[in-house]
Amino acid sequence: MSNDDTAPKGITALIYRDALGTDFSNRGISSRVMEVTVIGEGIDPVFEATEERPAVRLVKNEHLHRETVVHAEPITGAGEPAPWFMFGGTFIFSSDSRFRRAAGHYGAVPLHDRRE
Repeated sequence: MSNDDTAPKGITALIYRDALGTDFSNRGISSRVMEVTVIGEGIDPVFEATEERPAVRLVKNEHLHRETVVHAEPITGAGEPAPWFMFGGTFIFSSDSRFRRAAGHYGAVPLHDRRE
């Protein structure tokens, strides 16, 4: 996030990890927080992103047979180079209907917060 006075706003989602609590994110955001703030198109700006709930965005990619695949990734600050994120073993989910509408399906979304 940038040092702007205006923090991005969205809805909160919980981070889900394996039963052992193992961190495969290589010190990604899921290694230090339990919740995120999902921001972006189709998501009402309700809660501010904070250090305890950093901002993520939903990314939709069209794959084979025109199947749309959705994942979430952290927001980088303005002027920062956008790193390549990959799946670190955690998922995000919210029972808020706005999350389902933005993701395009009901269920957990992979969190791509691992960098190497």
